[in-house]
Amino acid sequence: MGQRQKIREAKKASGDLKVDKTTRAGYDRNNVAEVIKRLKQMAKEDTDRFDKMDLAETLERLEQSERVAATIGAAYDVEMARKRALLRCFMEHGLTPPAPEQRESAGFNEGVLVNPSNATSSVAAPVGATDATATEEVSVDDAKRQLAYSQFEARRKLAVAKGAREHNDAMVRELRERGLEAPETGTDGPERARV
Repeated sequence: MGQRQKIREAKKASGDLKVDKTTRAGYDRNNVAEVIKRLKQMAKEDTDRFDKMDLAETLERLEQSERVAATIGAAYDVEMARKRALLRCFMEHGLTPPAPEQRESAGFNEGVLVNPSNATSSVAAPVGATDATATEEVSVDDAKRQLAYSQFEARRKLAVAKGAREHNDAMVRELRERGLEAPETGTDGPERARV
């Protein structure tokens, strides 16, 4: 056994493959570590940028978020109307609809998503600040909370709408397999294509 092979075997035995680029596993672990490091850095930069936003930028982002949330809300309404029509069809024929698939939580029960106001750091008025400055800082803080909540609600509705669409599609397949015509309520329009 050569010197290089002995070193490689020793690294494999010790589990220290981070620096070992001679093996596929070592190379992959190194790449994964670099990607995780970059993702953490990007998350930190996003948090810093969010904390440094002024009132005008926050309100602009809030307006954009509310437009996106309105589109997602329309898609959500379409999928819920479609679901009601499909369930009504199953009931009319005395059939039991397929159960929705159990999906993993998309993180809505953890961390910031439980309480979206945790996404913003508290912005307190500096000691001795004038009333105008204190009012603006409170406004920025409130706008950031509204932005975080708007984004949270949009993500939640999007996850529910996607789950409803998957369940609706399963119900349509079941009806077609039984030779029944599925109602097409809510499947037309641009909202359906966006979810």
